[in-house]
Amino acid sequence: MTNCVTEFSLHRTTEPTPKGQRLLQDLATMLPRLDRLMAGGDFDPSTEDATFRIAATDHAAFLLVPPLCNSFLSKSTKVNFSFVPLHAGQYEALEKGRLDLVLNADHDTSEFHLNKEVIFEVDFVCVVSRRSRFERAITLKQYLAADHVAVDIIGGVQTHPDKHLAAIGEKRHTPLVVAQHTVAMRVAAVTDMIATVPRRMALLEAPKKMTKILEAPAALGSFKYVMIWHERMQTDAAHVWLRSTIRELGRQLP
Repeated sequence: MTNCVTEFSLHRTTEPTPKGQRLLQDLATMLPRLDRLMAGGDFDPSTEDATFRIAATDHAAFLLVPPLCNSFLSKSTKVNFSFVPLHAGQYEALEKGRLDLVLNADHDTSEFHLNKEVIFEVDFVCVVSRRSRFERAITLKQYLAADHVAVDIIGGVQTHPDKHLAAIGEKRHTPLVVAQHTVAMRVAAVTDMIATVPRRMALLEAPKKMTKILEAPAALGSFKYVMIWHERMQTDAAHVWLRSTIRELGRQLP
């Protein structure tokens, strides 16, 4: 009986438990990183496994994900990217390591231990139906008198331009709020509502046979788009590579 038990125990040690399998997978990822840390080398996406979790608006994803795929995912690489929507707990998620990067409009993040860097600048245009009476540009008075389809960036607010309007004591009428800029432009194409969207998105995505692109009122202004990360990742080689990649994609935007 003792021999049987011993043989059974020896047999079981050759098969890792589910927990053991997860540990082996983690070690396969961590050991190359430890070697790099010891040697002081750079991150190599062709030899090291990494999954980067990035929270971003549909605007940032629309502009950056396609060239990201062309630049890296079409090559022999062990890097994966997971893009998720912005949410109320995004900065806490950065602090706790559940996110690696946030791409968002620049605003105050001083209550968190975060770093940020501008990756591109944004200005707005107004997308309207081809049937609209407006031509080429729209005044602030006309803008405020119209109905709007807004885009819920986070918490039910299209952060810009609503904040710029609030700063001058104005507010637009938004009978419809949607989750994506592309949907807002589709709505504008078939209604009398105005979709206020980033210029690059409008030029690339607005239904050209059904819409017109107008210059927006100057009061809507422009803003900077930033990447945000936790300060503990400042010198991590994989995150340095990630930020360098996003920075270069931002520079290449038209």
